[in-house]
Amino acid sequence: MSNVSKRLALVILTLVGFRGGMVSGVEPGKPSVTALETAAFRAIGARHPDPAIRNNDYLAERLLGSEERAILKTAGDESILKALEMPTEAAWQSFVPFQRNFATAVHSRTRQIDESVRESLKLGGTQLVILGAGLDSRAYRFREELGQGRAFEVDFPPTQEYKKARIRAVLGALPRHVVYVPIDFTKEDLRTVLNRAGYDERKKTTFVWEGVSFYIPEDAVDATLRFVATHSAPGSRVVFDYMLESMVKHPTGAGVDLLKRLAAVKEPMIFGFPDGDRDGFITRRGLTIASDVGINDLRARFLPQQFTNPGVPSISYVCTAVVPERAK
Repeated sequence: MSNVSKRLALVILTLVGFRGGMVSGVEPGKPSVTALETAAFRAIGARHPDPAIRNNDYLAERLLGSEERAILKTAGDESILKALEMPTEAAWQSFVPFQRNFATAVHSRTRQIDESVRESLKLGGTQLVILGAGLDSRAYRFREELGQGRAFEVDFPPTQEYKKARIRAVLGALPRHVVYVPIDFTKEDLRTVLNRAGYDERKKTTFVWEGVSFYIPEDAVDATLRFVATHSAPGSRVVFDYMLESMVKHPTGAGVDLLKRLAAVKEPMIFGFPDGDRDGFITRRGLTIASDVGINDLRARFLPQQFTNPGVPSISYVCTAVVPERAK
């Protein structure tokens, strides 16, 4: 494999959606604690009575079966399990500060990423690629917007089999428009595996890369962004979130408790984008920025006022980056 392919293999190995065994302390092929917490936070936000506030992940709660809830209980997440039985705003209020920030951040980034995916598909995207699909449900929720296009879910084989079993349990069968792309990260590279699965580099593609960049080394982040820039058609987009370096290295306030919690479940944050050069970090990888919005701005846009943080600088962002036209 090339150096880029080797770095991308590391991405697949450490994707937060379903990191098992040695990395997260969860049985290999089973969902990680943070993947389940994220699904729970989406589920809580999806039941808000106001359609202007709720997120559209109506599948999140259905994907949280008895086995998944048992993992949360074992991890000490009783407060989240209780919150799943409450109305949305009561649930958010019930959390301690770092959990409330985490829950409202997940809700807000879900809204923003969904909007970006919808816009990308309207602009002619005919392929949806979800890197480290985990419990992400966009391949199923955006079926209508994809039209005759296809969704590709990329994951490590054991975890992908687990996801497929959950989808069969929830939907009754695996949808025909979804292509499950297992990758043996020790032997295969992402380009080869995707192309073999029917991915077409000549078509406009929407990549979703959520909740990952801060859990992997800088060279793996670099490799992922460069892969999108060089192996998808001009006009393709990648939607991803990231933390600032200052949050990862010098957290303050509720951020301290969040990082302690992640370390306790063996899923520590290790990389943040440079505070003073966020745009440059992205554009030097061959992409053009369409939007790059701080999480507190997203809270102000998508949440009731009592759950926003006015005047507080954002420590994480959701970015949509575009593959530019290539020189002839």
